[in-house]
Amino acid sequence: MEFTVTLREEDLYRAIRLATANRRARPALLAALACVMLIGLLLAISPASICVLLRSPLATMLIGAVLLAGLLVALALAARGPVWRSMARRTLAQRRELATPIAWSFDDNGLRIATRFTHSDFPWDALAGWREDAHVLLVYLSDQLFHTLPKHEVDETQANALRAALERHGVPRK
Repeated sequence: MEFTVTLREEDLYRAIRLATANRRARPALLAALACVMLIGLLLAISPASICVLLRSPLATMLIGAVLLAGLLVALALAARGPVWRSMARRTLAQRRELATPIAWSFDDNGLRIATRFTHSDFPWDALAGWREDAHVLLVYLSDQLFHTLPKHEVDETQANALRAALERHGVPRK
């Protein structure tokens, strides 16, 4: 099967967003948010509790540390979108071949990806994994290096055929 796609900044943004989605960090972020919310709830329910907490230097430092951690997590979450967009824009500017048509083809031997400047053949067992969402399908060459297939550029049968080939040849889903 063969098809050609052209990446846009939005496609790379969605790919970076999907690639950096770390499901292992989500519980830690939720725990930090829960701690901050519990302290806020405690103070809202019983304003007198703040007087009790402020009498103990250790409790004051602990509350300060939890609130600081919550603030840092909130800032990191707020900044990630603009940072990812900047990364996508910079990647397209630095790697001209990504802005040209990219030919994908695959068979029982492996996956081939060709641009105006490069041609790469990847046996199925050399691929580190794959991941997808509603917008993009990522094929990983290593933990951090991946090729992006924007789903809006291919029809559903082509995306399904690639997904089936990845699964059939034992490429792990991330």
